[in-house]
Amino acid sequence: MALSPHDSVRRRLGPMGLRLRLGDALLFASRTLWAGAVGFALIALAGRLMPIISLRLWACAPLMIWVLIVLGYALLVPLPLRRVAQRVDILLDLRERLSTALELQQQQARDPLSQRQQEDAGLIAHTLRASQLPLRFDRTWLLWSLAPLAVGIALLALPNPQDTVIAQRQAVQSALAQTDQQLAQLAQELAKNAELSPADLERLQQQLAALRESLRRNPGDTQEALADLSAAEARLRQQLDPNADARRAALEQMARSLESISGRQPSQRPNLGQASQDLQQLAQQLAQMTPEQRQQLAQQLAQQATQQADSNQQLAQSLSNAASALRNGDTQAAAQQLQQASQNVQQAQQDLANQQATQQSLAQMQGARQQIAQAGTSQSVGSSQAPSQGQQAGTSQPVGSPQAPSQGQQGAGNQQGSSAAAQQPGGGGSTAPNLGQGQSSSSGNINPNRPAGQGQGHGSAGMVYQPFTPSGQSGTPDFVPGQQGQGGQSQSQQGQNTMPGANNPSVVPYEQIYPEYAQAASEALDRGYIPPHLKDFVRRYFSQLEP
Repeated sequence: MALSPHDSVRRRLGPMGLRLRLGDALLFASRTLWAGAVGFALIALAGRLMPIISLRLWACAPLMIWVLIVLGYALLVPLPLRRVAQRVDILLDLRERLSTALELQQQQARDPLSQRQQEDAGLIAHTLRASQLPLRFDRTWLLWSLAPLAVGIALLALPNPQDTVIAQRQAVQSALAQTDQQLAQLAQELAKNAELSPADLERLQQQLAALRESLRRNPGDTQEALADLSAAEARLRQQLDPNADARRAALEQMARSLESISGRQPSQRPNLGQASQDLQQLAQQLAQMTPEQRQQLAQQLAQQATQQADSNQQLAQSLSNAASALRNGDTQAAAQQLQQASQNVQQAQQDLANQQATQQSLAQMQGARQQIAQAGTSQSVGSSQAPSQGQQAGTSQPVGSPQAPSQGQQGAGNQQGSSAAAQQPGGGGSTAPNLGQGQSSSSGNINPNRPAGQGQGHGSAGMVYQPFTPSGQSGTPDFVPGQQGQGGQSQSQQGQNTMPGANNPSVVPYEQIYPEYAQAASEALDRGYIPPHLKDFVRRYFSQLEP
């Protein structure tokens, strides 16, 4: 069925309209490309002045926005059929044949002249093709747009110094995430500590929660994270008692004495909770004791009160009052004072648990601070300088040498926890210099950290000093005065006795005492405020000392 002239014109104008839309889009794109190119170059330049994560994606964002605008212009700008006919008439020089035919059809003209005009337009439309319409674009604007495009591509292709900053921030963010997990785990461990009082537990958890919140808001800034950690450490450090180790040593010494009174073998690490129960049991057993037993107990309590006077005055007062009541025969008052002493021990146990939890939190924060500081430096600095500093701080001398404590304190920033191992009762740290000071005349390859002659059968070789007394009782020191000579000066004369000296009971085989030293050092590391890298040196030292 043959098409009418009007239908033929409308059918040909459809593809011609699409061609015109394409040409308009190309012209619009060529004239506006400079805007996207300039935005592309500016963001690429900004990425070299400041760290921008996913820089290439952000730099391409203006170009992608420009593409969306061009597509929107091509699809959404209206182009009615009459406008298409007028533009086709102009571009192909058809002298308004197509637009006139559409207008006559719209007016429904039926005269012979109008019909002949529409037939002529239909014949012309039958010969038209969409490819006859030219695609237009502005060469001048297009060439000007290539310059910022080339600049932006060059800026993205060349090495960017901000890539190192971004890598450092990402490493810091990873370290912050790991620190957050460690602090959350620490908070869970503190919640399981039955020795902590509810008030101390709530305070520590609030401080940990505030630190975690500030670290979560950190975008990867090393200095800000270190400042937050340092501020949290300062708040915790104010809560530390410098005499906590001395108090613990005195309480453990009293606990050993109570174990001896109760007929048990004194332990190296007594339980303070058991000491509180021992005091309660003594209060209940006073009525069943003989006068001689009460007097002996009074003497022992007075001795313990003297030892507690410098570290725990309340406990010392309770023990002293109990001793006085026993001397006076007032068992009821003595029992009350022993009950009060038991409560004082429980309070001291909570205080020491708080100190240990605070030290544990400080050690965790210091380890996190070191981890974040290493993550905030470049790989070259983090892999070369940091280990060398740690080696200078901890490996220049053996841990047991006299100079090791001062170097360990310098490597740890003069932190307080380095004395925890030195003050442990039972030789946990104070006798460390005696480990590894043996002498040997052999010139072979000998480990300087081991006593001379260890495992070689040289008589007394391999013997070390052990000051801990399982009975918990200290001997009476002997004092031998010299003879007062003329001028107020003491005179002494070296003896000439060639008889062998007395056997020293404080010298024991190295293999026998090593486990006690290693256990004491391990416990001191766990509850002391000691930097992690120094803990590794101590563990390595004792692993070398292992028989």
